[in-house]
Amino acid sequence: MLGAAETLWADALDEVSADDLERPSGCGDWTVRRLVDHVAGGAARYTILLEGGSAAETAATRDLDYISADPTRSFWDQEHRLREVAERSDLTVLVDHRAGKRTGESLMQLRLLELTLHSKDLADALGLGWDPPVELLDHLLAVGAPIIEDLRRLGFFGPALPTGPESDAAARLLALAGRPAG
Repeated sequence: MLGAAETLWADALDEVSADDLERPSGCGDWTVRRLVDHVAGGAARYTILLEGGSAAETAATRDLDYISADPTRSFWDQEHRLREVAERSDLTVLVDHRAGKRTGESLMQLRLLELTLHSKDLADALGLGWDPPVELLDHLLAVGAPIIEDLRRLGFFGPALPTGPESDAAARLLALAGRPAG
C-alpha cells in the first residue's frame, strides 16, 4: 500500500510549479510550500523514529527546509531513506512519536494516511482531481480508522463528519478524518 500512497502524493507533487508554492494548500493555513515541506520532512522524522530517535529529536527537524530546487526529488530522497530503514527495522518495536508511543507498524500506517490525506490537500490547492486506488482507501478505512481515532483524542484530527450510505470510500475516509469531500 505504501507504493500506492507514495505515487498518489508524487503525482500531485509533480504538478507543483515555483509559482504554486505560496498559494494556500487546502490544509488549514499552510501554504503549498509548507505542505510539501511537511510531507518530505515527515519521511525524515519517521526515519529518525525507526532508528530509535526520540520525539524531541524529530521536533528539531520541523523547521528544516526539505523542498530544495526540486520538491519531487527531495520527497523521493527522504521517502527512499524511510523505506530502507523500515525494511530493516523491527516494526513491532515502540517508537517515540510526538503523539505517544506506537509501534513502527502503526507509524508506517500513519505514513499511508499522511500521504493519502495530504495528496487530497495538494490536489485541491492545484485544482487537480483526486482519485486514490480503492484498495488503498479500503485499507485505510480498516487499518487507519483506529489510528485516526487515537490521534483525534489527542487533538491531531477534528471531529468526524457524517456520511450517507451512498458515500464512496474516498468520501468516507475524508469524513473519518474530519475533512469535507468537496
